[in-house]
Amino acid sequence: MNNYTNPNINENKAFDRRCWAEIDLDKLAFNLNSIKRQCPDKEPIMVVKANAYGHSDVICAKEYYRLGERRFAVSNLHEAERLRNITGDGSCFLLVFGYVEESRFEDILRLDLTVSLGSTEFAHRLGRFAEKKGVKIKANIAVDTGMSRVGVRTAEEIEEIMNLKGFEITGIYFHFAAADMPEEEHKRFTLGQYDKFVSLTEKYALPFHCLNSGGIAFYPRLGGEMMRPGLILFGVSANPNTESPLELKQVMTLKSVIDQIKIIPKGTDIGYGRTYTTDREQVIALVPVGYADGYSRKLSNKGIVEVNGVLCPVRGRICMDQMMVDVTAAGAAVGDEVVLFGDRFKETSLDYAAGLIGETITHELICGISARVPRVAVRNGEVVEVVCER
Repeated sequence: MNNYTNPNINENKAFDRRCWAEIDLDKLAFNLNSIKRQCPDKEPIMVVKANAYGHSDVICAKEYYRLGERRFAVSNLHEAERLRNITGDGSCFLLVFGYVEESRFEDILRLDLTVSLGSTEFAHRLGRFAEKKGVKIKANIAVDTGMSRVGVRTAEEIEEIMNLKGFEITGIYFHFAAADMPEEEHKRFTLGQYDKFVSLTEKYALPFHCLNSGGIAFYPRLGGEMMRPGLILFGVSANPNTESPLELKQVMTLKSVIDQIKIIPKGTDIGYGRTYTTDREQVIALVPVGYADGYSRKLSNKGIVEVNGVLCPVRGRICMDQMMVDVTAAGAAVGDEVVLFGDRFKETSLDYAAGLIGETITHELICGISARVPRVAVRNGEVVEVVCER
C-alpha cells in the first residue's frame, strides 16, 4: 500500500490539545470482527462516506485496508478520489452511491469507480458517454423498494438499464428504510422491501447487497453476497432504544482540556442570555470547545462531560469556541482532560447526547464534528497518526 501524502497529516504526531477526537483503532477492528461474526457469509463493503462518519476517512480506510478489506463505498467523487489516494490501490472495489455531474464522467474512468445507476435517465446519459468512449463502465443498479430515495422502482426500468451497452453491471442493491425499528409494522415493512427486491431482480442472478447497519444487526440471515456496514463500524448502535445482538465499542472519544478555573458565588449568572444562575458556590471550568467544533449548542445546560472520572454538568449556553462546566466535585485543575464524548459513562456516550438534544440522531453528532478538530489515531494507547483537515 502506498503512503497517503495528504499534507494535513502530522508526521510528528503532535496536535493542538485544545479539542481533539481520538479514534481507537483497536475498537475499530473489534467492531469489524463483531460484524463479520454476525454475517459470516457476506463480504463487507466498508461505508466510509462523510469522512468515515466524522471519524476521518484517512485514518479509518487505511486501517481497514491494513486489516485486509478491499471493498469501500462513498457518497461522491470527491470522497472517491480521496479513497484512491488513501489506499493507493486502484484495484479496490469503490462504489459511489450518489450524484455525479456530467462534466466529471471522465473521472469515473480515471478512478476506476463503480457507479450507482438509480434512474434510467442517468443511466442513458452515462451509457451514451461510455459508448462514445468505447468503454464499459462498472455499475451497480440501485432499486427503490420503499425508501423513496435513489433507485428505480419497476422491472421495466431494471430491464431497460440491463440492456444498455455502455455498462458492466457487477451488482444490484437496495436500502432498508426501517430495519432498525423493532415494532411489528416496521418488521413487516422491512421484509416486504426484501421480498419486493427479490421478485424484481431474481431473474438476473446478479450479486446483491441490502444489509445496512440495521439490517446487519437485526436481519443477518437475509440474502446477498455482500453487506454495507456504516455507523456500526464506529461502535454506535443502529437504534439506541433497541437492544442489539452486536457487541460494539464506541471508537471516537472527543476530548478537550480545562483552560481556566473560577470560584463563582451563589446567585451568579453564567453565559450568553443568562440562562443559568448558580444556586450555590460553584467551581466553574472554562473549556475551550464550542459549537464551531461540533459540540452542539443544543447541549447548553444539558450536556454532561467527564473530568477526572467525575461527571460534570455544562452550565450556561455553549459558545462558539468555549463552554463552562461545573467541576465542583471533580477536584479539577487547569490542564486536566475533559471527555466530551466517551464510553466510560452512559452520560457521555454519543447515544445519550443525541437523546438529550432530541429530534436528532448520533449520525448527525459525529458528522458535525468540525474539520478544525484533529483526528488522532490511537493503537494500544499510543498515538500513531494525526489528521488535521483545517
